[in-house]
Amino acid sequence: AVFVSEVRSSGVFELRLDSFSNPTGSTQAGACCSSGRPEAVCSAPCKTFFRVCLKHYQAHVSPDPPCTFGSLETPVLGGNSFDIQDTDNFANPIRLPFSFTWPGTFSLIVEAWHELDATTTASTGSDQETRTLITRLATQRHLSVGQVWHEDTHIEGQQQLSYAYRVVCDEHNYGEGCSVYCRPRNDVFGHYTCNEEGEKVCREEWKSGQKEQEGQYCTEPICMAGCSDRHGYCETPGECRCRVGWQAKFCDECIRYPGCLHGTCHQPWQCNCDEGWGG
Repeated sequence: AVFVSEVRSSGVFELRLDSFSNPTGSTQAGACCSSGRPEAVCSAPCKTFFRVCLKHYQAHVSPDPPCTFGSLETPVLGGNSFDIQDTDNFANPIRLPFSFTWPGTFSLIVEAWHELDATTTASTGSDQETRTLITRLATQRHLSVGQVWHEDTHIEGQQQLSYAYRVVCDEHNYGEGCSVYCRPRNDVFGHYTCNEEGEKVCREEWKSGQKEQEGQYCTEPICMAGCSDRHGYCETPGECRCRVGWQAKFCDECIRYPGCLHGTCHQPWQCNCDEGWGG
């Protein structure tokens, strides 16, 4: 049997590709996408797709693998110039989840490629080349976790790529690095919600108890207001159950010794005779 352990992600790097412009339909080398040669006017548009590589911060960004934070390659999304939209087999923004504490820095490589067809591949005399580079963005940035999109434009020659990016924590992760995990509960293991910092906050009518085991939070119900702390208890919020020897609404009256008719008690099972009575 093969056991696969599922790694829970802590956050996600989101990259939104907005638009791409390549008015001449040419590659980074200056050749036409359609013919593989420099021409005054290219006869057909490029078939443009993108490769994304996200990795740790590098002073000099290398486009080569490994993409330590994640990678993705899109299908062909358009021709020379186009707005980048969702398609049946491409979701925009691109989501690259991570399961570590976000370090606050990253390196990003986004490449636009032209997909060669069989005819063009044959004319180049290569059986291996299936793509030609149009333009490459390679940058490194500082980035804090947050909902705000950071927009930018990459320009190389006549090619232009507009994009935006951000890092957001997963639903139950909090903190500057998305490393604080808090998932609201309302069961035997706890009754709490989470604040903006990921701290556990007891739900109304519940509190943390002294006998809680590891992994338990806010498991002790808050009893009825006025219920004796010493002589009463509760198993569900708002009730007041009396311990042995005590009675009344707030469990603050001791139970006298059986048969005690004209006496009182300060502790259970006493019978302190009233004045004028004995026995």
